Amino acid sequence: MQMVDINLLKEYPRNREFFDDIEGERWQEFVESIRTSGIIVPLIVTQDYIVISGNQRLKAAKEIGLKEVPCEVRTYEDRDGLTKEDWMLKDLIETNLRQRGIGNLNPMKLARCILELERIYGVKRGGNRKNILVNSSYQSETVSHLISGNSQKEIAQNIGLTERRIQQLKKLNELIPELQILVEQGKLSSSAGEQLAYLEPEQQKELYNTLGDAVADLKRSEIESLRKQMEEYRKQYLDMQNKITALEKQKKEAEEIKEELEKKIAEIKPEVIEKVPDDYQELKNTLKTINEQSEQLTKRLNELEQEKNRLDELRRKAIEEKRQALEEKARAEAEVKNIRYELEQLKQQYGIEAKKQCELADKLIEEIKKVIANATGILELMDIEKLPDYKYNDFSTTLLIFIDKLEKLYQSAEEKARSGKIVFFKRKEE
Repeated sequence: MQMVDINLLKEYPRNREFFDDIEGERWQEFVESIRTSGIIVPLIVTQDYIVISGNQRLKAAKEIGLKEVPCEVRTYEDRDGLTKEDWMLKDLIETNLRQRGIGNLNPMKLARCILELERIYGVKRGGNRKNILVNSSYQSETVSHLISGNSQKEIAQNIGLTERRIQQLKKLNELIPELQILVEQGKLSSSAGEQLAYLEPEQQKELYNTLGDAVADLKRSEIESLRKQMEEYRKQYLDMQNKITALEKQKKEAEEIKEELEKKIAEIKPEVIEKVPDDYQELKNTLKTINEQSEQLTKRLNELEQEKNRLDELRRKAIEEKRQALEEKARAEAEVKNIRYELEQLKQQYGIEAKKQCELADKLIEEIKKVIANATGILELMDIEKLPDYKYNDFSTTLLIFIDKLEKLYQSAEEKARSGKIVFFKRKEE
């Protein structure tokens, strides 16, 4: 291990093809761990200071402002049946799979990793690089832990996936670029992508051209159903095309025989016809039969072409129906969203109005309290002994009636305020 100037280090050119940058909260935690604990595991770099393992540590070090980072410098070259590039790529994939964990990887990029590992280990070609890679001095510390064999089963076991999952991920590599991007962006699930990958590239293209990115809104079951439907149409279409090709061949042969017979008949001289009239008539009959067969073949070809066009139309119709269904679904979702928004606005508006009513009622109560207090004070301050009985009785009775009315008004206002508050708080809870 040695400390290397951070400015000398370069990212591996194909790193982003297989691995995403760490982002969001995970990135902040990662940077903080580097800040507090430093870089514990050295970066793996080539003799040219290209980073094979540790591109995220390098990025974090630059963000923190470190000048040097610990590195393990490895020498890469063509050896043991692998190119220098393959050795570098193998170490890049293996170390990152181990350090990042399978669960944290983009499924589309993980699919590319698996495809490259199979290529390097000769799985698809049936080659046997097992001994070369395991016994080689170039073997990284993760080879025996990850991929020590050349079978798909061993690859699955060593990287912690089932064979079914390996096959599913590999299938994603058969998607057209537009659909691979949807998987990479997380819009299209890997299981849905697998179903689409069973379609021929031209079928995938047609589906994407019709639906666009909305293809990602289809459920896995919908895609599976559509795929089977399109496969059946394609099977019938190809069967029809094979029949047409065979009939066209027969028609061509019949036309060639017809031309040859017509030529022979035209070359027969009248005196020969007189000598062998039966042979001549047989040629004429044969020509007539061939003409009839040619007409039948032409008729059948036209029927098959119509049937083929009908199947093609059914296939297009199936895709178009999916497009219309997705548009209708999008419209319905937008309408529901608008209704929810309007309801929320009404709830807020109703709550504000109720609050205003409560505030007005509270103010009215306070004013009534003041009036009652003033009226009561008047009675207490009156010198009732100096007033004649009849005057006192009239005045006090009137004042008491007034106070009684004010108290009833106060109770009514308080009741309204209480009612308003109940409505307000109830709406708030909703």
